[in-house]
Amino acid sequence: MTRKQTVKRLATALYSVSEQHAVLDSVHRSLKLVNKWVKTEPEFRAFVQSKRIKSEDKTSILNTIMGENGHALVGELISHIKGNQAPAILKDVTDLFTRKYKAGKNIVSVKGFVANVISEDEKSSLKSSLDQILGKETDLSIEVDASLIGGIRLRIENTFLDATVQNQLLSLRNELIQL
Repeated sequence: MTRKQTVKRLATALYSVSEQHAVLDSVHRSLKLVNKWVKTEPEFRAFVQSKRIKSEDKTSILNTIMGENGHALVGELISHIKGNQAPAILKDVTDLFTRKYKAGKNIVSVKGFVANVISEDEKSSLKSSLDQILGKETDLSIEVDASLIGGIRLRIENTFLDATVQNQLLSLRNELIQL
């Protein structure tokens, strides 16, 4: 079985079981945490890749380490993947699970770029406006882009909206050139 098929099978099974047991949120948080550890902690990455640790022991160790931040289903998933491809498989399973999770929960990813740091109040106001306009819950992340003069640039899934000062100046310039 190819890696792509394995990832799809694992992510679909994990999502289905999580949905049946009403633990989607917990499994999603646990997957994100485990992926973060795999990226940042070489010892943890080695643990996930290990072929020497028995599956049952791996599950037990992971459940102990994660405590209440983890979920047993994620421990079971990790116990079944091993070897050098394990981190990549885990990342791909997490990405596919997250797509299914967001679709099921009617969540849309929005990434905003602003010139200066915005306050939490401004961020929550922007989020509530986007929620209302899009008719979905938004997963909003904001990044500061020092190259912007002002305004905001949004990426909503694969759609880009540009309300920056630079874009407005460029539009004005193009209109004046056409006259």
